[in-house]
Amino acid sequence: MRITFCGTGAGGSVNPRRGAASIHLAHGDARLLVDTGPGFMERMVDSGLDADSVSDVVLSHLHFDHAMGVIELFTRLIVRRGAPVTVFGPRDTDTYIEAALGFARVNATSDFINRWLDGVSVELTRPGDEREICGIDVRSVEVPHAPYLECLARRFEAGGRSLVYTGDTTYAPEALVPLADGADVLVHEAYTESCLARMAEGLSESGRAGLYRGVQGTHSTAESAGRIARDAGASTLVLTHILSLERDWELVEEARRAFDGTIVVAADGLSLEV
Repeated sequence: MRITFCGTGAGGSVNPRRGAASIHLAHGDARLLVDTGPGFMERMVDSGLDADSVSDVVLSHLHFDHAMGVIELFTRLIVRRGAPVTVFGPRDTDTYIEAALGFARVNATSDFINRWLDGVSVELTRPGDEREICGIDVRSVEVPHAPYLECLARRFEAGGRSLVYTGDTTYAPEALVPLADGADVLVHEAYTESCLARMAEGLSESGRAGLYRGVQGTHSTAESAGRIARDAGASTLVLTHILSLERDWELVEEARRAFDGTIVVAADGLSLEV
């Protein structure tokens, strides 16, 4: 399996260095998109990847910075001569994709395009789901992130190699340590308290409180990511979902407090063989 990061940024802040969350996973003839944050298609092109070759989409959850780019994907793919994609996602993915298809149908100018859009399918992958997608074994567990959304971490296995992608999550060892047991690569979201302090500069007291509550209550520190990697026995930890004022060396330094294996801070265009 080869993964290429087509977006490594976080949340609603605009970051010219990082697109929103997306990973391109290639194995054999399979070309999966794992999350489709806005801007991911430009990063695909920059990385030499062919959007027309996408076989299926796997969504971790339905926050816009992980899923909204699927609208652009559908609008792009209707002009190709290939089979419609299947979207695998958590609860409510069917509602989300029907809305996305509605946007794409605005540009439907032929019977062929309408048939292609009608052929797009959704399969809900609920917590505990295990299935094969394009020759890759995929296991899903629920992780705590937003109380109103179902958020799923995934384990991908093929050719004796394993990749775990947490999506967005707080520190969740009870879910993630078993999922990432012995993983070759663990891709885990991360932030540092130092970055939050920089982001809080100049904010009002209520603004600072909202910032800290919004990040600390729904995301993971780099040290927490390191603990998961250590306790799961992962070989390589890749930190992603990076806030705009983060410093790579601080992320690595914090994760290193808990994990002595290989640590990588993801960047758009980074490509790794799992």
